[in-house]
Amino acid sequence: MQSKPNIQITKSWRKSISMSFDKKGVLQVKAPKFMLSWQIESFIEKNEAWIEKHYNKIRERQENKKYYLFWKEQIDFESLKDLQKYYKSEAKKYIVPRCRELAEKYWFTHEWIRITSASTRWGSCSSKKTLNFSYRLIMAPSESIDYLIIHELCHLRQMNHGPRFWAEVAAIMPNYKIFEKHLKTDGWKYTL
Repeated sequence: MQSKPNIQITKSWRKSISMSFDKKGVLQVKAPKFMLSWQIESFIEKNEAWIEKHYNKIRERQENKKYYLFWKEQIDFESLKDLQKYYKSEAKKYIVPRCRELAEKYWFTHEWIRITSASTRWGSCSSKKTLNFSYRLIMAPSESIDYLIIHELCHLRQMNHGPRFWAEVAAIMPNYKIFEKHLKTDGWKYTL
C-alpha cells in the first residue's frame, strides 16, 4: 500500500477478531484477550487488500471533502472548531424560526427547540415536547430540512413510528419519502 492507515488494537473478552475503520480513517482491530500479537498481525496481513480498498475510499472522501449550506457548496474553513461554530450559528438562524413557523401552521404545541452536536441522528423529540435538531441538518437542501422538522413535529402527537405517525407526516408533506431518502443516501456528506 502506498499509504497505510493508523491501526488501533483493542483486546477484550470476545470470541473472534474483527476490524473496521472509524470516521477518522483509523483501522480499529478488536481481538480476543488470548490472541497473540503475531496472530493479530497475520490477520491484518491476510486482509491487506480489503484494508487498502476501504482506506483509499476514506482518503478520497477526505481529500475531496466539500462543505455545504442548503446543499450549495461552501468554501473551506481554516479550522474544524470555527467550521462547527459557523454551522451551529446558521442552524440556529434558520432551523429554529422555520420550526416555529411550521408548528404554528400545522397546530403543533412544543416547548424548546434546541440545536445539538448529534452526529448519529438528525433530530429527536422528547416526552417533554423539546425538539432537538443536529446542526448538520443545515447542510441539507431546504426541503429535506422541512421534512425533518415535520417528522419531529409529528412526534409531538405520535411518539412512535406507527401507521398513524406516517399518515400524519404524509398529510403535511405527501412526497416526504423523496427527502427522507436523500438524508439516508446523501447524509454522509453532511459531516465535518
